[in-house]
Amino acid sequence: MKHSITVKYLLVLLIITFSTSLLAQHKFYVNLNDRADDLFKVTLLPEKLTEKNKIYQFAATAPGTYQIMDIGRYVRSFKAYDKSGSEILVTNISTNQWEISRPQSVYKIEYSIAETFDTPMNENPVYPMCGSSLEDDHALINGQTVFGYFNAMQKYPIEIKLEYPDNWIVGTALEKNNNGFYYAPDYDYVVDSPILMGNLTKASAKIENTVIDVFTYSKKGLIKSESILTGLEDILSATNQFLNGLPVERYVFLFHFENFSAGAWEHNYSSIYVMKEDALNERYMTELRSTAAHEFFHIVTPLLIHSELVANFNYEKPVMSKHLWFYEGVTEWASDILQLRDYIMSIDDYLLQVRQKLNVNDNFDQSLSLTKLGVESTERQTEYFNIYNKGSVVATLLDIRLLELSKGKKGLRELILDLAKKYGAKKSFSEENFFNELVKMTYPEIGDFLNKYIDGSEKLPVKEYFAKVGIDYSESAGVDSSRTGLGFGIGFKDNSFVVVNVDPANADKLKTGDVLYKFEGEEITMQNAQQLLAPLGKLKVGDSFKITILRNSEEHEASITMQPRQIKHVFKLMDNPSKEQSFLREMWTQNQMNYKASME
Repeated sequence: MKHSITVKYLLVLLIITFSTSLLAQHKFYVNLNDRADDLFKVTLLPEKLTEKNKIYQFAATAPGTYQIMDIGRYVRSFKAYDKSGSEILVTNISTNQWEISRPQSVYKIEYSIAETFDTPMNENPVYPMCGSSLEDDHALINGQTVFGYFNAMQKYPIEIKLEYPDNWIVGTALEKNNNGFYYAPDYDYVVDSPILMGNLTKASAKIENTVIDVFTYSKKGLIKSESILTGLEDILSATNQFLNGLPVERYVFLFHFENFSAGAWEHNYSSIYVMKEDALNERYMTELRSTAAHEFFHIVTPLLIHSELVANFNYEKPVMSKHLWFYEGVTEWASDILQLRDYIMSIDDYLLQVRQKLNVNDNFDQSLSLTKLGVESTERQTEYFNIYNKGSVVATLLDIRLLELSKGKKGLRELILDLAKKYGAKKSFSEENFFNELVKMTYPEIGDFLNKYIDGSEKLPVKEYFAKVGIDYSESAGVDSSRTGLGFGIGFKDNSFVVVNVDPANADKLKTGDVLYKFEGEEITMQNAQQLLAPLGKLKVGDSFKITILRNSEEHEASITMQPRQIKHVFKLMDNPSKEQSFLREMWTQNQMNYKASME
């Protein structure tokens, strides 16, 4: 019986392997030797197209960007040909879709697509770290900005041949096959594997069993890969300790330094950073280290822990996950706590990070739950940034609560290790059932936490939870007379600037939700706001200005006096914590080194 089962298993495996090998391997050729007009020239040789594959799709967005991209806007030409060289009718039927009249006859497709860096868009410009660039000395390709896929063929293998100058260096997580093509098992993998090439420097290291490659484009040559790698080694080591070993064999950092900073974009096996070129001093290295710590941790979330919405991403009509709090908020928490636990960051510096996140959170819509923010992230771009702030603070509180309930044995780090082992890269958790799964793996009380502070929008119990680890917290701790403040917070909602919180000094003039309509009689718009409100930065305590607000569609004018800056969200270690508080703080500031992730 054992032998027969083994034979059946092998037969099934052979059938699956054979079937997979029959899938069409679309071959892309990208001419990077012709860079004069900022257009990527692409030739595509598809195989075995049928009527159901007649739509060629460019991405509306991509995983981890949380923005509408509509890459079809950048396409400048799109033509299909049969084997005789005769052109086949192609119709642009929507922003991101081209319909081929006779797909069965297609031998090749040729199209050109503009780089995003130098192609201005009035609406939904593509974030530079998610975009593309084509210059004399380098090129940047994020997969979705250059490549598309045929309908029903998103999961088909792809081969890419890049034609570029002989002296260029290529940095990417993609690997070449025996034919000299970069190979990807499907379109998702192409999007997940950005390519930076040109006049680059390269440095490599090994963290236990993981190879780390750093590729750097620096326009003036101020920043070298070796210097970056040296500055990142402590973060990489701390992440390795935090995770009990890195879950990837190779990881690639891609750095693009030119004349502006945009941020970074994470991928499962790499990350891309678009930053301003400057001298790599300690201040700048600290910034890079903090950003890299966040992006690098995405090798866990969402590589090993993700819902089916991430695993089967819809590039045409994206459906966003409500667990963005987990992918981004928990990742941001991890990027800080792992530094605290490896002595890279002091506890005072860690608490300063939490304080800064709470200050930023004050300026966002407090009625918006984290799950709703996740689902509506593409529509709520002005609120989206708070996922890194409130999301991280919520993760901090969840960690403390788990440690309390387990008597110091299991915090959020240990839960992550359990989840990574239970699911992994090829198994998704249920988008709708994830909270129930977390409760099942932990404690009934965690269900209450999730409902209140992640799925709900109740005020975060910061003071109560930090007291558990012997830390005092004051939401407000007086004023700093040497610094000025407006006396109210400004947020953005429904394309308008709104009041999000009000100090007592202005409680009789303003209310939360008031729309800022005019400043000194002039209407405030997105286009003029920065210039119009600039004089506020020169006012001193006691100086006044006039604003007009809209409340229930009615105009109200108010004279606002500049106030001393409020001191908010202050943390202080207790002088005489209890035995229980001291113990829990000790457990909170260290990894449970002997912890082994266990399957249920």
